[in-house]
Amino acid sequence: MTAKTNNMILLPDDAIVVTNYNDLDRYLDKFAEGSLDLVLLLGKPGIGKTESVKQALGIDDCRQSETLYVEGHAQPFGLYQGLWRYRNNPVVLDDLDRLYANPDHVRILKPLCNTRRAKRISWLSNAVTGVPELPTEFTTTSNVMLIANEWRSLNGNVRALEDRMIILWFKPTVEEIHRKTAEWFDEPEIYHFVGSYLSHIPQLSMRHYERAKRLRNAGFLDWKKSLLQMMLSDRTVAVVVGLQLDPLLSNETQRIKQFTAETGLSRATYFRVKA
Repeated sequence: MTAKTNNMILLPDDAIVVTNYNDLDRYLDKFAEGSLDLVLLLGKPGIGKTESVKQALGIDDCRQSETLYVEGHAQPFGLYQGLWRYRNNPVVLDDLDRLYANPDHVRILKPLCNTRRAKRISWLSNAVTGVPELPTEFTTTSNVMLIANEWRSLNGNVRALEDRMIILWFKPTVEEIHRKTAEWFDEPEIYHFVGSYLSHIPQLSMRHYERAKRLRNAGFLDWKKSLLQMMLSDRTVAVVVGLQLDPLLSNETQRIKQFTAETGLSRATYFRVKA
């Protein structure tokens, strides 16, 4: 399979680009109802991929779910046991980036991700003898969702999986991420502060809001300055903007002195960036 580049991210040619949460929910709802049997969801960290999937499938961390939800740190034999216990139920494998790298995981994923309705999964080792009810092979009709931050073809087995999947590249704009965050984030001061800088933020993460909340609640008066350094890719711009927000600096002379101390750059650079 060839690949295309989307803002420096390598993607399979047949990836479907999804740019808003409403459209993402349409695909997730179809998966939840069983209409889509095999989906690979790609997207950068901090945009709510996992939360959206859990909401669509009714997965609640506080109670038992009918969906098998597996994170990347799971061991291969543990994955096999989970697939047996949840056979014929939906399966979500999160953090596929880790699972990719383990050949034992890939050997399980290859038959699991077969496009046939009934898929035969096997574990050919003595480990199953320690779990009396666990067979060495079984058949399941589970539909499967794989979640990853990036797409990588490490070997032929992985490429074989890609050829079978509906591949979604979730790429919401910073405005869309900000809008979605309003549905759950309950700190107006932080929310509106982030919103005032959206046009300058190249890549927004929902984690930025939570980090700012932790800094502010810990008593850091300069939490806004710290947040800008996290969000803005140009550190010089972040420093200049942060200096305007520093309550301990009351005039330009103090700000310029602090700017040159932090960056080693000149007074002229300070005014150029500020402009």
